Amino acid sequence: MTASMAFYADAATTVRLNRYGTRRAPILTLDGEGHSLAISAFDRIPIADHLSFARELASACAEYVKALEICVSATADGGQEPDEER
Repeated sequence: MTASMAFYADAATTVRLNRYGTRRAPILTLDGEGHSLAISAFDRIPIADHLSFARELASACAEYVKALEICVSATADGGQEPDEER
């Protein structure tokens, strides 16, 4: 089954997932003003390798979210910008 899902990350950025069932690997795209990113696997790349890459990417994204949460917490708690020295 082919399907796609999209959401707007902000007023100018769209994140879209295109799924093709088991016929081919999904495609993830991020498009915005002045930037775009597409993640997909060519048929010649083993799907297990693509899955490994996707897991590593998800882990890095989760770490990025944690780092952002720390920055937000530091700003909210101390009233300072995250890069200011205390």
